[in-house]
Amino acid sequence: MTETTSISAESREIDISAKTLRKSGEVPGIVYGQENKTLPIKVLEKDLIKILENPSVFSQVIELNQNDSPVKVILKEVQVNPSNDKPIHVDFQTVSEKTNITINVPLKFINEETCIGVKQQGGMISHLKNEIELTCNAQNLPEFIEIDMKELEIGSNVMQSQIILPEGVSLSSNILNNQDQPVASVSVTRAALDIDDEPIDGEQEDSEESSEDSAESPDGSQDKSSEEESKD
Repeated sequence: MTETTSISAESREIDISAKTLRKSGEVPGIVYGQENKTLPIKVLEKDLIKILENPSVFSQVIELNQNDSPVKVILKEVQVNPSNDKPIHVDFQTVSEKTNITINVPLKFINEETCIGVKQQGGMISHLKNEIELTCNAQNLPEFIEIDMKELEIGSNVMQSQIILPEGVSLSSNILNNQDQPVASVSVTRAALDIDDEPIDGEQEDSEESSEDSAESPDGSQDKSSEEESKD
């Protein structure tokens, strides 16, 4: 079972500048509720940095503890300072058991080391997408989606439509209404192509012998010409 991610928050007075909050080690934020209601909050910078260490935090339901009143939310956006990568603003969206959400979920590729196209055929795996947009109820939100690469052969792809999804989870309408795309493939390596281009040993020797023979005419005319020149 996935461990619940939680973070504490406090209501924020809008007359206090964001710069002042950041100097005190806090990050301003907004909680978006139902019917476009918004609540200004602030969280400790160190707490926000800690949950951001989890690469799948954007595809998790987070417990936001505000004044000892926990609320279920998802992380919508984190703005960072480009000079030091520290968070400067955060947005959360409240969710409930009745909330359907559309969100990008990370892809986790497994059995790559035993993939037929790699282990037996000398191919190479390419990750064409690292996440997939899904629609589901908030309580069914998966932390990641596994893609099993074991049976894939050279020249094969895993398409979006082939991904096995948990019950209650589906591809987003954005994906379903557009052309199907691959998320991973197995292709021939550059080294394998170079090997195919190299001539076989026997063919190389025949080519060299043919070059030497072509330097002399079949009837020995080159030798006769040399003898006539020496006589003169």
